[in-house]
Amino acid sequence: MRDLSRDSTQLYVKEFTQTFLDNVLIESVQDVTRRWHRPERRLDTPLISKDRPWEHVPYFTYSNYCVLRDPQDGLFKCWYEDMAGKPAPEPIPNNPFGTFSRQLYAESEDGIHWVKPELGVYELYEHKTNIVLGDSDFGQVHSMNVVLDPHPSRPDERFRALFSHMRNDEVASFHNIRCARSPDGIHWTVYDELPSIGILGSKLDDVSALFYDEYAREFVQNTRHVMMGAAGAVNMRNPRNRRSFTITNEPHNFAAYSQRRVFQCRSHDFLHWSEPVLVAAADDEEDNLDDSFYGMAQFKVGNLHLATVGVFQAVDNEMEVQLMMSRDGLRWRRTGKRQPFLAPRGEGYWDAYMVSLVSPPIEMGDELWFYHGGTNYHHDFFLSGARENLDHPEARDPLNARFGLGLATLRKDGYAGLFANRYREGMVVTRPLVSLGTKLVINARCAPGGSVRVEVADRYDEPLEPCLKESCDPFTGDSVSHTVTWTGSPDIPAGTGSRWGGPGERTYWRKLRFFLRDAELFSFHFEDPVEA
Repeated sequence: MRDLSRDSTQLYVKEFTQTFLDNVLIESVQDVTRRWHRPERRLDTPLISKDRPWEHVPYFTYSNYCVLRDPQDGLFKCWYEDMAGKPAPEPIPNNPFGTFSRQLYAESEDGIHWVKPELGVYELYEHKTNIVLGDSDFGQVHSMNVVLDPHPSRPDERFRALFSHMRNDEVASFHNIRCARSPDGIHWTVYDELPSIGILGSKLDDVSALFYDEYAREFVQNTRHVMMGAAGAVNMRNPRNRRSFTITNEPHNFAAYSQRRVFQCRSHDFLHWSEPVLVAAADDEEDNLDDSFYGMAQFKVGNLHLATVGVFQAVDNEMEVQLMMSRDGLRWRRTGKRQPFLAPRGEGYWDAYMVSLVSPPIEMGDELWFYHGGTNYHHDFFLSGARENLDHPEARDPLNARFGLGLATLRKDGYAGLFANRYREGMVVTRPLVSLGTKLVINARCAPGGSVRVEVADRYDEPLEPCLKESCDPFTGDSVSHTVTWTGSPDIPAGTGSRWGGPGERTYWRKLRFFLRDAELFSFHFEDPVEA
């Protein structure tokens, strides 16, 4: 079967932002290379960390926190898990580590300075707290992820949340997925009805990241299958350590595969979800033996799907973030030669051993703000080290784990750029693209003396007057949104030569020829469409 991830229909770009993370739009290049970029940390210290008497271990990892910006009041809002109690020496049904999790809330006006409002939703010792969900009466709220509903059917459904609801005491013992709604992200109502997830009922594993598909008006959940670690066909005669936190892995045996991986399901009402479908997993050959995909947060740039996936290295007990891309939201592949998009910084830093990116980036002017989790502890040495008798300081002192929320920033749409140096002029020619746009906007950066010029041609490679290279006003600056002009005019004529619209009629198949000198091109898009 042919490669179904690429199709000619993807050349219908309309007025969407087009990036260069893959080669779908590129017909030819000369003297051009692709450069990959990663976000840079804004501060050396976390923005949010433990600083309240009722906090124990704020658990900033997949998917135990979430940051969104509320379009109504402009506030940055963060929900994060607080894990109370010392890990138990033996597993407990429906509470494997013996800790107690609840959800806390913080907010910020500028995204840098955060406050933990004492809300009074839950009180401890007759003191107001910033706890918004989870107590001894209701049970644990673990791994909660939040999504904004752009089209709520009622005001108290502007925010939706999905979480693992756990309880194990004299009253009840269960572990289900539950859904909740809120008008403001503070006052939550848990739906009486349990969600249904395909044939699984209300059962999933404990990591889910939510995304809203605006065109389908559906909620998308990238999650874990409840049977993901069952590995029913593993060879039980092989020696194994039954007390280890990790599970035996048999490469190339799909029936015994037990590594963490990502499944996707969809819902139109947030309660009834489709059957989870496997969409992303580590490779038996290209990845290491102990690599797994811990969780995946999805978002869009133009008509391209991107995702930040946590890659967990079990032996080192560390986690980095890699960037994935997809043209349809189902078939994913990694970018940047599988190098980290965000990496832990090592000994001496607050985010020394694990980082995570759970929420979509927030656009702030010319930048993208990525809120990330991090910790100076490893993944599970502090959680299961005591029961495994590990000789590790984190196993002996599990309550000293320090997690926090950090901020890293990236140029808008600056995930990858096409670069040419000053010695040879680089050339990039796109395939014929379909858009009704009459202006072209580029995101590019030039070194001193560098430039970007553009020529527009029809699908037969005939240049379209007056948009010739010679008449293009060179761009020599640094801008995420520069409108290209030719002798002072930004207007682009229609192309010709397609059956769309009838023989001889105006059509909008056009090719772009970019000429780069000591410059980098990150993205482009058309603007001001004419009527079809």
